[in-house]
Amino acid sequence: MIEAICLPKLNNLTPTLQSTLLKAMEEAGELARAVLKFLPCDAKGQEAEDLLADVAGELLDVAQTCVTMIFVMEDQYGVKADDLIGVHLAKLDTKGYDFDHGRAYRISTIGNFKYLELPRLNLRQVTLLTTVCKIQEELGELTQFLGKKAGASGERQKLGADKVFTGCALELLDVAQCCFTMMYILAESYHVDMTALLTQHVAKLRRKGYCA
Repeated sequence: MIEAICLPKLNNLTPTLQSTLLKAMEEAGELARAVLKFLPCDAKGQEAEDLLADVAGELLDVAQTCVTMIFVMEDQYGVKADDLIGVHLAKLDTKGYDFDHGRAYRISTIGNFKYLELPRLNLRQVTLLTTVCKIQEELGELTQFLGKKAGASGERQKLGADKVFTGCALELLDVAQCCFTMMYILAESYHVDMTALLTQHVAKLRRKGYCA
């Protein structure tokens, strides 16, 4: 069982909120495709392991897209990511979600990397399908902040720039949280080797030149 899932800051990548939304939608679509390939099959053994590894890999990509933008917002938009993680955790508590309060969920620096860690929520009836649907819901709320609430289409702007940035960052945390929770479930209930997949994920990021 994996102890913690942490995703790194990509020092050589500087997306915008608009490009992040597009990338997150792309990755969420690929996740949905991977889930649809797994759900109807009666595969066992290596075939099932490979299909679940594909699902986990897409969850990593969706979460990484969100985490990367949160780090960029911290550096360039004045967003205080550690404070927002506290707001995020308080919201989870308000909703009655059970998670390990003994761990420190924050941004940490290890060597050349900054990492973000989010909790594993102990939720009943969470499935791959409900996770895909929940991610789409949260991406829709992110789109509201970038669109209607920011007056992007000529509507009356409901929020100032600071509140738009804060709202976007919190929605990005919500999307990432969906991914983190499902990855923990895959590791614990489906015996997916998330440690190996995380190593492969970071190696892929390095090959692409996104981080050192």
